[in-house]
Amino acid sequence: MLTHLQAHYLSVFNWVLMTSLKASIFVFLLLGVKFVLRHKLGARFQYTLWSVLIIGLVLPWTPNTPVSVYNYLDTSHIQQMIVAIIDRTTQSSSAIVEAKQSGLDQTAFGDSNSSKEFVSHETQRPSDENVNLWTSFPFIYKLMSYIWFLGVLIFTGLTVIVNKRFSKNIGQALVTDQSLLTEFNNLKVELKIKSQIPLYKSRQVNSPSLLGIIHPRLLLPIGIEQTFSSDQVNHIFLHELIHFKRKDIWINWLSQVLIISHWFNPLIWYAFYRMREDQEISCDALVTSRINAEQSKDYAYTLVKLAETYSTAPRIAGLASLCGSNSQIKKRLIMLGNKKHKQASAKWSLLSFVVIGLIAFATFTSAQADANPALEEGQNVNVSQGNSGEQTLGSTKGIVDTDSGITVEDITGPNFKGKVMLIKDPTRVKLAVTKEIGVTGERVSELVKDMGGIAGINAGGFYDPNGKGNGAFPDGLTVHDGKLVHNNVGEKEVNIVGFDDQGKMVLGKMTAHQLEAQNIRDAVSFAPNLIVEGKSVISGDGGWGIAPRSGIGQRADGTVIFVVIDGRQPAWSIGATLSDLMQVFEDYQAVNAVNLDGGSSSEMVYQGKVMNKLWNIFGERYVPTAFVVTP
Repeated sequence: MLTHLQAHYLSVFNWVLMTSLKASIFVFLLLGVKFVLRHKLGARFQYTLWSVLIIGLVLPWTPNTPVSVYNYLDTSHIQQMIVAIIDRTTQSSSAIVEAKQSGLDQTAFGDSNSSKEFVSHETQRPSDENVNLWTSFPFIYKLMSYIWFLGVLIFTGLTVIVNKRFSKNIGQALVTDQSLLTEFNNLKVELKIKSQIPLYKSRQVNSPSLLGIIHPRLLLPIGIEQTFSSDQVNHIFLHELIHFKRKDIWINWLSQVLIISHWFNPLIWYAFYRMREDQEISCDALVTSRINAEQSKDYAYTLVKLAETYSTAPRIAGLASLCGSNSQIKKRLIMLGNKKHKQASAKWSLLSFVVIGLIAFATFTSAQADANPALEEGQNVNVSQGNSGEQTLGSTKGIVDTDSGITVEDITGPNFKGKVMLIKDPTRVKLAVTKEIGVTGERVSELVKDMGGIAGINAGGFYDPNGKGNGAFPDGLTVHDGKLVHNNVGEKEVNIVGFDDQGKMVLGKMTAHQLEAQNIRDAVSFAPNLIVEGKSVISGDGGWGIAPRSGIGQRADGTVIFVVIDGRQPAWSIGATLSDLMQVFEDYQAVNAVNLDGGSSSEMVYQGKVMNKLWNIFGERYVPTAFVVTP
């Protein structure tokens, strides 16, 4: 069972993984654009482009858009496999233990986030080896998160130790040479820098280096005034002061924090290595823009002399150094000799900015799932305030569609946000089933569209015999329009939720034969029940941890209640326990209510748009069934 702290932690871990995936795709495309336009873009602009990566890595949430690249990935394999792994690995290990202790006499149903999920003995049961692998998933996933956190601690510790040790051992001594101080102060005035930046000499630095963000100081190697001419020293000062003016050390520290957070991703390391290269080249370009052509040649000679005289400066976050590796110096010299590179046109800069902006929008946003309802023309829609009744959860303004008898409201709990949909006429709530059972599932929006519906919510769970996680096989018993369309439990008794011909919700344990005898119109299998005949049946927090949730209920007057709670989004909603979900139904005066498939499956659709905020970057998950509100 997940505690709130563990749920917050795993949400952050999931966010880091997904953000790292987005960033990897962006880096590939960014490097491609930089390569193609390498002779068209200015050095300063190329360095600026890396800010897009930094922004993308720190954004806690991004919108869902139709231009996202994740709309076009192979959804039957890539996205479903990734989502299935994350969903399975965050299930509650305590639920597995309880099911094992009960001997698995009945099929338990998979809440695809942190819940019970097993295939029955009768059909599609995995081998013992697969069962062992299955039950080890929670441990593996938690182990991954612990390894990530351990890596963060180790790299954080190393970063702090290296920077502190360097600061302690630099053996600095104030520069007293008046000619150096005068030259340095004149440049500060020219660059309009008012901050105090003392000059120090040190035997521990191999190159002129700017150190520190709170108390910046410029470190010079011993004897630099004998090695370099006055003009060359002036160039060195100018380069380092430009680093200070642009806040490059702040950027270096931020990039170091991001590297630590994504230490497992080599592309992030490489991206920020390239960013540091572009940082120096950009600084060179700014220096040469302030001096004449003859002085530019002397500046290039200064770089060569630095490479010959001093070894490479240490690459630490709190340091900005003029010197670099021989390969870096070579690139910088090529840039200095390339007039076209220095005089990049505005049109190419604008074009590349637009291209990179589109790439960022396509890679850092998630697959389409517009949270804003798109109502048809002429539809009578009013805004109303919450739910009447004693509601303890925070209810905000929502949508009242008087033509269809549908109300949509926002709900807020201690650790979650979500949506509630009220459907006045229960006979309009019907079950949609994927057209290709055993082949692939469909998105909830597609299932609603297939039935010409107005709204819908994901319904029953599914099992995954082929490891694709594509929602092809509904679990347990599935009844559609009075017919049993899928049965993978034989005559086993399982918990079902559905509706009869009069629109009354039916729930409880039944066999396939009992379902047919009772003339159930539509039904799926899932558990647990939350409220039965007005009595709440969940004790404690429910034992399934904290995750995205879906549920369905009914009031005494027949009104059907759809509930979807978002999760795994640290900046938006962590998720809810079964007890939280039950509380929502109690607040909305449900007399019967059942938990539905959750995790990545949790979704509410209205007028062709997704109402809740999906955590999955790939957008809607493929599921086998959905409860749909028909016209």
